[in-house]
Amino acid sequence: MRFDKLLGIDVGYDRSHPTTGIAWSLGDAVGSARTHTDWERRQQHIPPSTSFAMIAIDGPLTPPDAPDTLDRFCERLFTRDAFQRRCKPGLSHFGQGLALRKAAAETAAQVRHLAAAAPIDQCVIPGAAIIEAFPNAFLGVLLADERFAISSAAKRKKFDWLYAEAVETGVIARLLDFIGWHNDGLLQNITTETDHEKRAAWICLLTAACAAAGKSEVVGDQAGGWIWLPPAELWSGPRMP
Repeated sequence: MRFDKLLGIDVGYDRSHPTTGIAWSLGDAVGSARTHTDWERRQQHIPPSTSFAMIAIDGPLTPPDAPDTLDRFCERLFTRDAFQRRCKPGLSHFGQGLALRKAAAETAAQVRHLAAAAPIDQCVIPGAAIIEAFPNAFLGVLLADERFAISSAAKRKKFDWLYAEAVETGVIARLLDFIGWHNDGLLQNITTETDHEKRAAWICLLTAACAAAGKSEVVGDQAGGWIWLPPAELWSGPRMP
């Protein structure tokens, strides 16, 4: 089973509130939780003694030698053309973006011992099967243009809007079918989830699944790292240059 040991983490970096989302698969079982940033509490929601074939983290992951001030190529790609209104990211080399970058690095360090050996080149954590997820972009590229032709007020909570649209249009079910992950419990969990952090974690889990299946579109470079997206065959939106 390609999908039996996967982990998705929505980082969150508020140390006072439970802003971390975690989703996992182990055999046919799947689960999710919302928790805090410290490892003591995070590990309580991860199946113990598991070596995960792929771990996807929603947060900027850069190579160990990358400076904090690096303006990442993979992020700049999503600030251009039609990507701006679909899934423009906050840049991670200053302000709150820099705080998220540091929180992502801390999260990767926490779970490094749970990751299998990296089977692919685009893993910035040396030797570890840990990749970067970007849930807004993951969902944004799957949705057709007409889904974005509504008022900006309706999309104020951008990720939750994207998530609801993805569920309503059935693109998540099509994705699971395309990569060959046939798990009714997983689809039920995803389509009924209402918690923001858990939703993000489920999309991180799907990011890990696409990578495990060898069916991802990967954008970025060696200097700044890579963002992992759904297979290009399923994209309804703009294409990468």
